[in-house]
Amino acid sequence: MLLPVLLSSALLAATWQVRSSDAAADRPPQPPMSPPAASLVTPLISVRRIPLFLQAPEADRRLVADLRDVVSGLPDSSCVAVSEFGRLIYGFNEMSPLIPASTQKLLLGLAALETMGADHVFTTRVVSRMPPLNGVVDGDVWLVGGGDPVLMTDDYVDRFDDEMAFTNMERLADELVGAGVSSIAGAVIGDESLFDSLRYVESWPERFRPGQQNQAGPLSALSVNDGFSWWHATNTANGLNTPAGDPAAFAAAFFDDLLEDRDMVIRRSAQAGVAPLDAAVELATIDSPPLADIVTQMLVTSDNTTAELLLKNLGATVSPPGSSAAGASVVLTALGAAGHDLSGVEAADGSGLDPANRVTCRILTAVLEDAEHGPDLVSGLAVAGRSGTMRRRLVGSSAEGRARAKTGTLRDVTSLAGQVETLEGRTLSFAVLTNAEPLPDRVKRLHDQVVLKLVAYPSGPDLDLLVPLPVPD
Repeated sequence: MLLPVLLSSALLAATWQVRSSDAAADRPPQPPMSPPAASLVTPLISVRRIPLFLQAPEADRRLVADLRDVVSGLPDSSCVAVSEFGRLIYGFNEMSPLIPASTQKLLLGLAALETMGADHVFTTRVVSRMPPLNGVVDGDVWLVGGGDPVLMTDDYVDRFDDEMAFTNMERLADELVGAGVSSIAGAVIGDESLFDSLRYVESWPERFRPGQQNQAGPLSALSVNDGFSWWHATNTANGLNTPAGDPAAFAAAFFDDLLEDRDMVIRRSAQAGVAPLDAAVELATIDSPPLADIVTQMLVTSDNTTAELLLKNLGATVSPPGSSAAGASVVLTALGAAGHDLSGVEAADGSGLDPANRVTCRILTAVLEDAEHGPDLVSGLAVAGRSGTMRRRLVGSSAEGRARAKTGTLRDVTSLAGQVETLEGRTLSFAVLTNAEPLPDRVKRLHDQVVLKLVAYPSGPDLDLLVPLPVPD
């Protein structure tokens, strides 16, 4: 019975000592004649030992107040979420499902990394029935597409402002020539059978399909230069390009030309077709860059073609030939397997062009903070004022170089999701989406203001008022 009494007495004594020591420490020291060596005499049990803990509530309160001021100007059909390592600091309609536009690519990117792995590569192969004899392949060769979304050539890639990870088709031609092949008695035949033959997502609005706005190239498992048979020499807008009517036949003809430029003799004209089972002789192969680099290329430039080809690749992992519908199902499965809340989330495509997509601001911040694949997504985002779709955004502001984000724009949608490195070295994830018809002109400026409010976090009581006081010996 005496033990509780003794413990209570000890606690009261300790409390009295702590208060007395804190009171003494709070008195300013007398100015010495010469600066003595200082020592910290604030007791171990003191609020002065936990300044960051004391600062956090005030910093959060100030940030929330600032964000409320900004968000009050957004249309009602908007959502905002700001979090730090999973801790929601501010939310406004954060669980409301909205049309995401191109921020849908963040969900696709995580699903691709989760399903196939960051180091996965896509392989394009050249095969034949018989090995070459004295440099001559007696018959056809098949150029077999492996779903590589970045199979391109130097002249196509060099038009872009940002460096891009891509698979150089010219090196595949060099490899075939280097293997000793000097003549093909048959034809180069393009095989795109890994995917279905649908060139676009069926539920897309008519204006987004190839041949109209060209928001994406024609979709194919064998696609060179995004499936465009002609492209503008300097302007990278897809709307100026000409989509190939038959991407596999175009790729085969393009490869045929590359081989002939290297003095290879090819007897028959290029065409499309499916490699027979007995075409088991592998003459040449080329691998894509790792998937993590392809996801970066997709996010920085908001490449719709890359997104939709990744989606079909996901579909091919469960139900070949790969389709967009099967891929969309895999996206949701992969997000769920990674532990993300799918409440209200719907996936209709990979690029975000489809108005049937739905995301929440909360899942966007959660994906960016995913323990396994979040870092790859964030490192692949465009940098404010520096690169990609953020190159001309927040230029000259405190967020330039500090914010990485994925943009999104449709006729009645604008969105922004990413991370901010604050002036104090903290990392905040954010998402802000607005759906409105019509979309007010001010909305993008308000989205930018959300980002700018995050840069100064945490702002609170001056830490000099809270840190342990130095006193002379």
